[in-house]
Amino acid sequence: MKWMDAKRLAATAMVAAMTVSLAACGTPGEPANKNDSAKTESKSERKGGEDVKTDAERPEAVSEEDWEAMQKEPVFGTEINYLFNGGACVSAKYMAEVQGYYEEYGINATYMEGDSVVTTVGTGQCMWGTDHIATMLVPVTNGVDMTFVAGAHIGCKSIFVNADSDIKTVEDLKGKKIAIHDGIGNSDQNITYRLLDEYGVDPTKDVEYLDIADSAATVAAMESGEVDASIFSDYFVLANYPEDMRMICSITYSPEFQDEPCCVTAMNNKFIKENPVHAKYVVMAIKRAGEYSRLNSEEAVQAMFDTDKMTGEKENQMVFWDSLHFGLSDAFTERALKEIAEDYIRLGIITEKDITAEDVMELAWTPVCPDEEIEGLTVGDPVEPENATVPVKQKENPVVSEKFGLSK
Repeated sequence: MKWMDAKRLAATAMVAAMTVSLAACGTPGEPANKNDSAKTESKSERKGGEDVKTDAERPEAVSEEDWEAMQKEPVFGTEINYLFNGGACVSAKYMAEVQGYYEEYGINATYMEGDSVVTTVGTGQCMWGTDHIATMLVPVTNGVDMTFVAGAHIGCKSIFVNADSDIKTVEDLKGKKIAIHDGIGNSDQNITYRLLDEYGVDPTKDVEYLDIADSAATVAAMESGEVDASIFSDYFVLANYPEDMRMICSITYSPEFQDEPCCVTAMNNKFIKENPVHAKYVVMAIKRAGEYSRLNSEEAVQAMFDTDKMTGEKENQMVFWDSLHFGLSDAFTERALKEIAEDYIRLGIITEKDITAEDVMELAWTPVCPDEEIEGLTVGDPVEPENATVPVKQKENPVVSEKFGLSK
């Protein structure tokens, strides 16, 4: 659609202008500039900046046809960078590197630390990254040059009140002040909009939002009565205030939200267009890593600690990790994305005139590696969707939190 192309060009120019000072994470077909910024650092830099080595011998896991096609793509034999700043929620793409899945497909993928997915993947500085749908869907709809290629996991945020608060239900939040942490109109507020709307509270009229960037300051504001409730990461409360706060509603644990992903992996559109076979195998590696993370959570969490990508108490990290249901199916993700798009349009989060959910999906959803192409893949859908093409398999006997009143 012509208006989509125009929006994408305008958005790309805008994001590029905002990120002139960002370090380049590597454009398709060439290594990253190692000297742009101390904020971005590749694994090759930490090893002393050795040259990227390529091996023309076909990996066993790649078909002859695909290998022939890969060798003709611009990024073949180069180091390809993706965004990862640590943390459980967005870890599957990193776990694919740790477990050697990228390497199995002849792909030299290395994580970079940097700015947001929108400002790095959206401008081609990194080729893929993972973040909240609530963070990325509006920019993608506005034309930022990336698309979603796989669901990552469910949940991870909830609205909390003080344990002794008179607020018992979502309806009790009417007329109250709710803290968010990343600015008006961004991820926290978008999630809160949908949580309130689901339970009959008008998110545009019935509550007041206070933007308090620091979580500790938010806790103090709740204790003083300056705010009545706040959206927080489940892990933040579990690790720090399990007895002092009470969950009111959740995109992790409320049944109404357990049938949708919280986070998705986004990929640069130019990378996909110019390197479709590489893109397919990158997503294949990430999906396998999601399955590994779900079914082998103890080993996966330990790997995160061992590589300094996770801190805190391991028990709490295990509880949080197992709540995420890593490795969601395409069917699960696609259905939920369309429903979220419909909600965003109805609630005025997406403001483009005359846009439909189908228009949003055309921009936002590009399953470059369908689930059924990955032999033996199982997925972590907590609610099995229609049109599922691969089996659902959950970890046996997951860790359940006795603190905090949370269970799966």
